[in-house]
Amino acid sequence: MDIDFSICKNIEAITLPTGRTYKTPAGDFPSITTILGKTVYMPWLQKWKDKVGEKEAARISKIATDRGTLIHAYLERYLNKENIREELDKEPRDIRLMTNNLIYETKKGITEVWAQELAVWDDELKVAGRLDVLGLWNSVPAIIDFKTSKKKKSAKDIKQYYIQASFYARACNRLFNLDIRKFVILITVEDDDVQVFEGSIHPYLPDLMYMVSQFYKMENK
Repeated sequence: MDIDFSICKNIEAITLPTGRTYKTPAGDFPSITTILGKTVYMPWLQKWKDKVGEKEAARISKIATDRGTLIHAYLERYLNKENIREELDKEPRDIRLMTNNLIYETKKGITEVWAQELAVWDDELKVAGRLDVLGLWNSVPAIIDFKTSKKKKSAKDIKQYYIQASFYARACNRLFNLDIRKFVILITVEDDDVQVFEGSIHPYLPDLMYMVSQFYKMENK
């Protein structure tokens, strides 16, 4: 697929007290992850924080975030056809296992990569973000997103992932005149198999609109 992604190059993301903001050609927009983090109702998360305490929750979350960032980096390099084996073999067991499992699933499903770590935005919604992979999943155009988890997730646990991926698809469709209708969420789980969740973006676009609307209502109070 011959797509001109030049408009998306050199997009700066800055972290403010209010969350992550992208400086796009259309304006400075909050990230989709910031918006969902402030609007998606996740009672289980608050229960967990209450159980372990805010300080311990922050410590555990940082470990998980750092691990996820590292695994994402290895996947990006692998899909760029870099030789990551020597470095990966020196990593702790969980990093090696979770990365290798994710690589195995991408080999089965990703048939073409159009772009990676692509900053996109929607000037109508005034939202931005950075997707993991835009390409073909089993020959179907799709947004492909990588996640990491200590435990397996159920579909009801990850609705925010579906909304996030649906935003990426909508943004790509508007920016590049595409027709992306599918998302694939790959969750690599510590000491377990990779979970693969596939779906259509259309049921989640109303949720996306609602979350964005709620976010801006809160910000403008």
